[in-house]
Amino acid sequence: MSELNDLINNIKNETSQIYINKANEIDVMRCMLNDKDYSISVYDKNGYVEQRSPHEEAIKFIASVINRSTGLDKKDANYLAENFEFNKKDAVFLLNNSRDFISTYMNSGRKFNIMQTKDTEADIYTEKVDSKIKSIPIKDSDKKFKEIKTSSYTKLKCSSKCPRYSK
Repeated sequence: MSELNDLINNIKNETSQIYINKANEIDVMRCMLNDKDYSISVYDKNGYVEQRSPHEEAIKFIASVINRSTGLDKKDANYLAENFEFNKKDAVFLLNNSRDFISTYMNSGRKFNIMQTKDTEADIYTEKVDSKIKSIPIKDSDKKFKEIKTSSYTKLKCSSKCPRYSK
């Protein structure tokens, strides 16, 4: 079992409720980038495509940056990148960029495929919710209501269905 799988299991076993935990997010991202044994099965609408290693993909990216910014040949850039260890700051950077991308892309009005695994196909998208008048109960009264006007806002929605290839 990979170091990342151990970390995920520890988080699951130590948590009794679902809540946001930035420290866990950072730990998982950092570990995912550094774990040479962890891989992800990649799927598309037709089913299984390939195995991909987040560590190997990140190392390829670092090697490309070294090569293009220093002029080192690809072999030397790869050698330097292979010894690169992602730290907490790198993990925070990638998490923030991921959030910024999703937030920005949601402004396009298009769906974003956020997950496609063996068991799940999930998309997120936004929907404009207009302001409206709602009746809400008055505190300590069963039969009295007051009307309030809600603001318009953008709602993030998710659709998740059984993958076509699982049917």
